[in-house]
Amino acid sequence: MRRRRAGRRHVLVIAPQCPSMVRLTSLEDAAAGLYGALADASLGACEPGLPAGRRSLISGDDLTSAALVESVGAAIDHAAEHRATLVLAFLGHGFAAGRTSTLHLMCADSTDDLRHGSVNIGELLVRAADHPGVDGVLGIVDTCHAAGAPPAVADLAGGARGGRARLGLLMASSLGQPAVDLAFSRSLTAVLREGLPGIGATLGVAATREALRGLLVGQNVSGFDYDADGAADEPLWIARNARVRQGLLGGFGGVLAGEELTEALAALDPAMPVPDGAPDVRAALHCRVELLRHPPGPRRERALRGLDGLLVAVRTVDFIRSWLGADLTTARLRHTLYSMLAAEGRLPAAGAPHLTDVGIIDELVFNHPDTERDGRRDLARFVTLLAQVCGRDPGDPELRAWAARIEAPVEVNDAIEHTARRAAGQRLGLVVSLHSSLIGDWPEVLDGWLLLDGSVIHHEQFPSDTADRTGAENAVEEAVLWAEEHARTLELPLRRLDLAVPSGPLLTWRPEEAGAAMLLGIRYDVHLHWSSRLTPDAALRSIEPVVAARWESIAECRGSTPVDWLAHEDLLDAARLRGHLRVGRYARGIGLSRHPGADARLMETLLAYTPVLLWPDSAAGFPEERRAVLDRDWWAMPGALAHAYRQRWRGVDGADLADLRAVWDDEQWLRFCRLLRTAPLPVRDRAEGTP
Repeated sequence: MRRRRAGRRHVLVIAPQCPSMVRLTSLEDAAAGLYGALADASLGACEPGLPAGRRSLISGDDLTSAALVESVGAAIDHAAEHRATLVLAFLGHGFAAGRTSTLHLMCADSTDDLRHGSVNIGELLVRAADHPGVDGVLGIVDTCHAAGAPPAVADLAGGARGGRARLGLLMASSLGQPAVDLAFSRSLTAVLREGLPGIGATLGVAATREALRGLLVGQNVSGFDYDADGAADEPLWIARNARVRQGLLGGFGGVLAGEELTEALAALDPAMPVPDGAPDVRAALHCRVELLRHPPGPRRERALRGLDGLLVAVRTVDFIRSWLGADLTTARLRHTLYSMLAAEGRLPAAGAPHLTDVGIIDELVFNHPDTERDGRRDLARFVTLLAQVCGRDPGDPELRAWAARIEAPVEVNDAIEHTARRAAGQRLGLVVSLHSSLIGDWPEVLDGWLLLDGSVIHHEQFPSDTADRTGAENAVEEAVLWAEEHARTLELPLRRLDLAVPSGPLLTWRPEEAGAAMLLGIRYDVHLHWSSRLTPDAALRSIEPVVAARWESIAECRGSTPVDWLAHEDLLDAARLRGHLRVGRYARGIGLSRHPGADARLMETLLAYTPVLLWPDSAAGFPEERRAVLDRDWWAMPGALAHAYRQRWRGVDGADLADLRAVWDDEQWLRFCRLLRTAPLPVRDRAEGTP
């Protein structure tokens, strides 16, 4: 029953003006609207089709045919690199030369009816669909003569992919027919945003074409569908169906449940209504009785599995709301889900609705790993971990009663044991600080504190023989060995390493990549902090309450990423920047679109006013179009960052978050700094510090 998540999808929308033709006054707006729908994570679910630093919505008066071809070529390479489906949209003036049937798109250097200076759309589509690594191509063409866009089938049947190409096309008009005022693109955007009734979870070429034919007068909307890859996970689709994405089931039933039941029941009996997800499960139970009246077979079994999943999900949401009551918060739901998945090397799927109890339960039930028969194992682990976070006793009879209702007593018993083991693994933590430097950035000695259940139980100092990066890394490894000795004595695992680093080394040092035998970032969750908070001057102490309040605001954010992004020009005038900080202009986390270079003073200025500072780790920077990845994973930070680093080291695609560095001075760290200053521990020698 696992609902397969779509692979990566890229989009490139191209809309050139042609000076030799009548100006299309609606072109830019139509292109932007279509791009917005295709890039919407809940609809088209597309990432930018060009690499970082390049716009994937290209329109205007200066786009030449050569530049257009180059952009499409770059998009093809980018999609192949990430094994993505590529959505290409072409809007503008088009012609079919003479009596031919081949569509040419007109650009800044084009003349009507002349092939030179125009672009053969069919050739570009063949190049994209036949490129190894590109997981299918969807073309959207809004021009006159649009039906001339499909290439010859013979060109798709051979080539580098051995005939396993996939190409779907949606076209505004027939060959020889005009396309009026970009009405096709604007109507398509409306359909994508509103969805269509009764067709399932996604909008394919055929269903969308039929819907547009009913909306457009005087234009014969055309379609083309070529799919010769029998190993593809799913058919090509333009967007998710907003009618389903808006929550077909309502109540306690989630989006994935709605998608699965809509498709499964439609395949078995189109007249059978999809039951709602109300806490009162009578409608779902009645539907199950009706299903059992159909003859056995794969379609009936799929529908029964989907319905049973809905019943499990509804009963679970009802249970955790009634059992955990006032202790159930969004922060606890998010933390529990992330900690559970991250422990298994997983992260929640992009675009999934994880911010509510309904969304999380829906995801666990309907998107379980292939290795699991159903989602009950993950569901049991999530509920027991959540109960622990909320302070509930895992032996509570109510938990056992819920296990019986969802027919998962063994899974819940296993989950209780698993939760106990995880709790032991979270008790120890090691803090290592470089705050004691007397000259320069690298100290002569590092301080280490071993924490048990949040309280310091041991303190030790570790000399840095050379007072440079190499010496600091060696001292950190000594601290880790010291902490591991204590961990063995306590019979508890050590999983977390917090490093407090001065402003200068923060700009160049990647301590998670240190380690002689194995990287520290593989062995531990490494989190970076600003060491000046351990020994603040008077000015820094005066604004500590402001920083603490800003952390609370960041932690409670439920909307978009709570980060104020600063461009390079925002940082050039130090006095002006400090003035903005003093009046509270940047009241959230702060992100830098470019690396700050070697400017440690700038880092100190910013970190004094914010508990969270992000900056890119490469010269390419972190422009606005790349920030969607942070929007997706913000709630899982900073753990998501540590996970992204591991993914990149292992060569896994899609670890784009790994291009960022972060100082993350959360509530725990701020409290540790305050407590350490108010109750300093005595310095002990190595003999005292060993077990």
